[in-house]
Formats: sequence, C-alpha cells, structure tokens
Amino acid sequence: MNKPTAHNSKDITDQQSQLIGWFAFFTLIAFMSVITAKLLETGPLKSANDRSRWCTVYSLVEENTYEIDKIRQRSGWDTIDLVRHNDHFYSTKPPLLPRLVAEIYRAVKAATGLNLTDNPEAVSRIILFIINIIPMGIAMWLMIRLIRRYCENLFGQLFLITATCWATLLVPFLSVFNNHTIGTTFIIYSLYLAISIVVEEKEKEWRYALCGLFAAFGVCNELPAAAYGLALFFILLKSDRKKTLAYFVPLALVPLGAFFLTNYHATGGWKPFYLYYGTEKYRFIFEGKPSYWMSPQGIDQSKDSFPVYLMHCTIGHHGIYSLTPIFLVTLVGWLTPNLWWKSKLNKFHLLGLGLTVIVIGFYMTKTENYNYGGMSVALRWTLWLIPFWILAMIPLLNRFGNSIYLKIPVLVFLCVSLFSAWYPSNSPWTKPWLFNVMNSWDWIDYSSPKPKFNQKVYSWIGAVPGGEKNDNYWIRLEAQNPDGSTNSIHLQDAGPTAAGKRLVLVVRNGYEKVYLFDVQLLGQGKPPIDFIRNTDGSELTPEELSFFRGVPKRRAYGSSRIRYVFTDIRTDAFKSHIGYTYTDVKNGSRKKLRYQRDVWFSQEVPFGVFQFEDKVSDSNTKELLSRKLWKITAAGSFLPRQTIEEK
Repeated sequence: MNKPTAHNSKDITDQQSQLIGWFAFFTLIAFMSVITAKLLETGPLKSANDRSRWCTVYSLVEENTYEIDKIRQRSGWDTIDLVRHNDHFYSTKPPLLPRLVAEIYRAVKAATGLNLTDNPEAVSRIILFIINIIPMGIAMWLMIRLIRRYCENLFGQLFLITATCWATLLVPFLSVFNNHTIGTTFIIYSLYLAISIVVEEKEKEWRYALCGLFAAFGVCNELPAAAYGLALFFILLKSDRKKTLAYFVPLALVPLGAFFLTNYHATGGWKPFYLYYGTEKYRFIFEGKPSYWMSPQGIDQSKDSFPVYLMHCTIGHHGIYSLTPIFLVTLVGWLTPNLWWKSKLNKFHLLGLGLTVIVIGFYMTKTENYNYGGMSVALRWTLWLIPFWILAMIPLLNRFGNSIYLKIPVLVFLCVSLFSAWYPSNSPWTKPWLFNVMNSWDWIDYSSPKPKFNQKVYSWIGAVPGGEKNDNYWIRLEAQNPDGSTNSIHLQDAGPTAAGKRLVLVVRNGYEKVYLFDVQLLGQGKPPIDFIRNTDGSELTPEELSFFRGVPKRRAYGSSRIRYVFTDIRTDAFKSHIGYTYTDVKNGSRKKLRYQRDVWFSQEVPFGVFQFEDKVSDSNTKELLSRKLWKITAAGSFLPRQTIEEK
C-alpha cells in the first residue's frame, strides 16, 4: 500500500510541506529550550508528591532501603504521601520508577560528586532533564511525524504541532519528578510503533518488541493505562498473531515483571501501597501526630457529589474542556463518526474514545477519591490520554480545516489552552487558574472548616483542675532573653477551697503568689477580671490582669488552627489549638504599639497551655520591635488526648 507522507497530503504543496517541516523543527527546539530554562528556575522538593519519590531515591542510594524513615526527618523532605508499614515509613508511589531513577542518581553522584542533600537543585535538575525533557522531546517529535503524515491541510498541521508542544497540561509537569510525563512519553513511543505496524504495515519484529516494551513501561507508570496495554495486545494480535506472541508479549513482560518484583522487594507483597488507601497503612498516629489522611484538608476532603464532580472534571475548575478547550475539537470529532471511521487511524481513534470513557468512568466510581488529583493544575490521571485526543482532531481538521468558521474558534481555544499550560510559573502542584477565579467569586469553597473555641477565651490559661488537690498538676514555661538570661513561669495546683473555688500557685521568676480561680466562670468564657481574685477576694492589679490576659487590654482570643507540635520534653507531639489576640496601646511618647500573643492551647498539659509567643510591633509601620517565645520545659504529668482521631 502507499504509505502516507507529508508530501501526499491533499491540500499541502511541496513548498508548504518544507515550510511546515522547518516550523516543526524550530517549534520543537524552542519548546525544549524554554522548558529547560523553566527547569533551571524550578526549585526541588516543591510538593509532597515529588518529595515522596525523591525520598525513595535517596534512601535506595544512600541507605540501600526503600524505607524513608530518616530522610523524611530532614528539613524540607517530609511528605504526606507515605504509609506506615511494619513500623517503618514508605512512599505511596510504586517503586519501579524510583528504583530506576536511583540508578541514574547513583551515576550522577559518581560522575559529579554531587548529592541530593547537599546539592538538591543541581542533582534534581540533571536527573529531570534526563528522565523528563529529553524523552518528551523525542515523543513530541514522533507526534509531529504522525501529524504531518495524517493531517491533510496546512492550518491543521500548524495548529496541531503548536498544540502538541505548547498547549497541553503535560507542560507544567516536565519540571518536577512525576510519573505522568514518563508514562505518557512511553505510551507515545508505543502508539507510534503500533500505528506504523497496523496502518503503515511496517511489520518488522523489532517494532513489535519495542512496542511491547514501551507500552508495558508506560502502563507501569500510568496504571490506569492497563486498558491501553490490553487493547494494544489484541490490535496487534489481529495484525500478526505470531509476531505479537513471539516479540510483543515477551518484551512487555520485562517492565511488568520489574514492576511486581520491585513492589515485592519494597512492600513484601504484590499489592502496591497506594491500593491500601483508607486502611491503617494510610490512617495512623505516629508519635502523637495523626497522618494527613486521617483528616484530609482542602480539596482532598472529597466534598463533591457525583454530578458536581463530573461537571468540574469536564467544564469546571479542573475541567478538561474548560482549561484546555482545544479538546473540544476532539469531542466534536468523536461525535462525527462518519469522519473518523473512514480515517486510516480509525482503530486508534476508537481506542482513544474507548479509553477515555473507561478511565473517566472508572474515576467517577472512586467516590472516596473525589479530589481532582489533589493539589494539581490538571486531572493528572487523564494526562496520558492526551496523545489520543490530539490524533482524534485530525479527521475534523482534514474535513473543515480550511473553513474560517472552524479556524476562529480553534484559535481562541488554543489561546486559552496555552494560558492554562503556562499559568503555573514553576510547579504543577498548585490550583488551576480557573479554580482561583471561581474561588474568588465564591462559586466554590474547598477550605477546611476553621476550628472554634467552645467558649469565649480571654486568657492564655486554658484549663484549671477540679477535684482533690493534684500534686502532679503543674507546668513550667521558660523564655530566653536577648542577653541570654531566662524568664520562667511556674503554675501549680494548690487545691480546692471550701467555697468551690480553686487555688493556683503562680511563680514568676522566683516570685510566688497564690490566686483564687473560679472554675465555673472560666468555663463560661469570662475574662480574668471576673474569674481570678486574690485569696482574700480582692481584685487583681492592672499589671496582674495584663499578665493573665497576655496583653495590656481585655480582648478575646481568636481561633487560628489545629497543629501537632513536637517539643523537647517528650517524644509524642502535642495536639494544639492555636489562638491569638492583640491590642494597640500608646506608650509614653504617644507612639502606638501593637501587643500580640499567640497561644498553643492543649488538653494534654496542666493548665491547658504548653507554649505562647509575645510580639511587640509598631502599629503604623508594622516593624517588629521585640519577640519572645515561651516553651514548656517541665510538667508534673501529661493528660490523655480527648479526640475522635482513632476512630
């Protein structure tokens, strides 16, 4: 049969074909240059997602283990994408890719002397250039070859070449360590070979072998693409059963075998860690701090119903068609089967349509994972379908590519898609621009509910004991002064009174005094002037009131957030509810100063507080004038955490 080439396209002259060839060449070179420059501007370890993989790479090379216990303790390396297994931490990511990248890192380290902890920017950029940019450049070149062979008009070729290189949401992921660009790259390699075998009848054995190898490796990096690998097997089986079984299958088994072998080596089983989502491997409490997945935040809360989720996946804040409307051309093409069914690529157009329906349908059933791929500029699980979507535009462009009624909307679609692809400046781990717009207009809200206090809070003392005197109910806090000296506060239960009040011993820098606390009024949210008295019943001095309030004037504490804080006095973290208050006061020179106190309240320590910070700043200029952090240094006992986290 006559093999299609750029020169026998119906509407393209030889001169135009040469111009398109040069356009494609310079477009690809420009893209490779720009994306490389973008990589050089991108810092490493930008997201929990890629940190999870880098932790495994580091541990494999430096510690010869898949366990990431040590490296995650290093500042800037911790990640929420981890599981707790056999008393150790592991990345949730399938281990094959980190295993291969670890060997690249080993070679880079040996050749340059650089390492991931001392030189993270240099090492990560070298590796990402090797695994992301070079392979993707080759993949784009192959896609351009397919476009030039099967698109039959000048506008269509120029549009598709530009869209392939510049206008898809694969672009932001090329500067970070992820599985999507690598998976898509190898799926393109296999797709190119499959088309050459089935459509162009280039049935050399090596094509079947490489097609199997590349397809299977693509599937290993994009597990939803398993449907693609299976479908490709049957397509090639129909083309040539003997070569498919003798060459495609054995080479496909190589990466598949490596996938399961590395998974078994890492986990002790054949099941990847990420398939344990929702189990105790994801939901655990370690050293007093619950895993992120026990209480997901923001978009990970999976708030949306099925119709809302489907809407946002298609035309909403993460929508395929709202963010990259070039694929509306794909959709219209699919809806005109009389066009694509006559195409030489009809089997692959049908394959792309079927895979899209299968993948989107599958993820619509995963109601516990309605999070749009997490904090990301795209529906990450659809990125590997982009090559099929681009090729699916060809029949419509072949038929109507010379029509002004198609060109104008298509160019508008291209501009929007370009903006979406290049909106994230240096990382894909951010919200899409449309998400930010809709959020600013109050059309959507994925924020986590802000914690609230049970009552009004006017003092940094969060609790007072009840019952009999407890000699172990005491706490000591200390703060360092700029001159190196130490200030201290010691609070201790001094027992109940006959009138039902509570005596509290307060020692401030060695000065002792017992105060009378009305526990009931404290619980009702009254200010210190109401619930604290001298033991003789008299009111406190202004200085004492200021001490118990934390600021010079009475002002309620606002609720800020819940945090788990590690301290030097025990291994387990304290669960804290952070509150804050501030007040403006004019000093002797009539200068207005802002006094602010942030308090870490906790049910787990005597008197309900283990840390607070004082700041004084100029109210007008915001200049910080002083800062002092008070930390817990000792306590008589710790109290049980009253939460529902363990459920």
